Amino acid sequence: MNTVVPRLISGVFAGITGLAVLEMLRLKGSTLVQQPSLATILAACGVMGTLVGIVGCLMPRRYWKILLSNGQQFYSALALPRPMVNHWAGSLLLSGSLVVYFIVLMNILPQQPPPDNNDQASFLMQAKAVQEAGGPVTLAQQLMAGEYSEANQHPLYVALLSYFPNYETGKRLSAMCGLCALLIFTMGIARCYGNLVGGLTGILLSINAAYCQLTARVVCEGLLLIFVAALWLMVLRIPDFRKPSRLPSLLLIGIGLTLGLAWLTKGTALLLMLGLVLWLCSYTVNWNRCIPAILQQQPTDDSMTGENQTKHTTVPLKRVVIGVALVIGSFTVIAAPLLIRNVRVYGSPTFNANSYLLFEDEFSEPHALIKERGSLRNAAQNYWQSHTISEMIKREVKGLLWQIFIFLRSLGPLPFGEGRLFFGLLALPFLIVGLMSESGPSRRLYLICMLLFCLAFAWYLPIAAGERFLIPLLLPSLAFVSLGLVRTGQLLLVRRSG
Repeated sequence: MNTVVPRLISGVFAGITGLAVLEMLRLKGSTLVQQPSLATILAACGVMGTLVGIVGCLMPRRYWKILLSNGQQFYSALALPRPMVNHWAGSLLLSGSLVVYFIVLMNILPQQPPPDNNDQASFLMQAKAVQEAGGPVTLAQQLMAGEYSEANQHPLYVALLSYFPNYETGKRLSAMCGLCALLIFTMGIARCYGNLVGGLTGILLSINAAYCQLTARVVCEGLLLIFVAALWLMVLRIPDFRKPSRLPSLLLIGIGLTLGLAWLTKGTALLLMLGLVLWLCSYTVNWNRCIPAILQQQPTDDSMTGENQTKHTTVPLKRVVIGVALVIGSFTVIAAPLLIRNVRVYGSPTFNANSYLLFEDEFSEPHALIKERGSLRNAAQNYWQSHTISEMIKREVKGLLWQIFIFLRSLGPLPFGEGRLFFGLLALPFLIVGLMSESGPSRRLYLICMLLFCLAFAWYLPIAAGERFLIPLLLPSLAFVSLGLVRTGQLLLVRRSG
């Protein structure tokens, strides 16, 4: 049995946790020991993780064989089709989550930072300018004519905010968007997995600090989450592409239209678009050749459905090309006003002023960078010539460590601060179990998008860091955590009864 892959994974884990400990030592120094805190506990966990990774690299082959065999049995048990769990407690949680979210928002809305030299101020300023110019209809006309030059805040949220461009009403608009996203997503998850999974997802979202804070401010994330919720629910309905069935054309068109609305709201949606395209293209590759045989789930007579049991390992290129064309075509139709404006004013259909910050070592005013650097290509060439390869690798690796920290922290609830990280660490095993339990295409898309977002915003770390960059992945993450909790409970009940 080949144990190279698990040993490499152990080595990577040891390296990541070791670098995390070094970063904490750089930031805290001797105070980690002299003044014990949450960072001290986290550093201790990092040291233990490093030791576990080193042991995994050096562990004899016979022990790896036992571990992988037990892991394969556990994975096979999780991946077996199980009935949806519809329970009265799930219905209670679904209803309770909406009430809890409403109560939480009523408490934190007055506590939000004022619109003073931040994103809230920028959105309110743009919304006021749009209102004075004639409103959303005039904004659409200006976009098509290339007369609207704002290249940072995308226009859809600005257009909605222009009906009432004041701070208090804007916060309520974001809160309503957050409530709609919560309702749409939890009801959709309940329909796919049962009301218990949907109810748990709703409760986790209604008390989640990142979700509640971002949907209580005058920023576009609340509106974006509505489209993200719709996108993931459509993905959950898509059958496995490797099965010889009709191409889900309507769903793919709906995904493209939703992505277009998301991009009109926030530029981050382009990463979701790239993830969708890579996801579709990934079905042309036979990934089973890259996975050790012992890690591959063997099909059984009782389980011949799902991603791991399909006879066809790849999808014809023609089918994938048609799928990509449907997504991109429908995206282009809905996003046409901004695409046309970008081409006319900036010469690139996907232009965003913040793109220039990718080639800076600290924050600078984006519009000033446009005048100073010229084209984005010139900015990239200037950065490449002024930095060494080792400096760029260091920037990415350091950013990845922080993105992992930020993501785990984003899974935690109110009212905790940095202590939310430990709730994220507790949720992580259930997230993994939920991903193992899901056999449909959504798992692959989630992993691809997670990789893209972490890599992209790891590089962006010197400019800005925060949970709002990873917010599109929060909804599916908490849904998988909830699924993992329910599947773990089902597995324990089966073993107890057996």
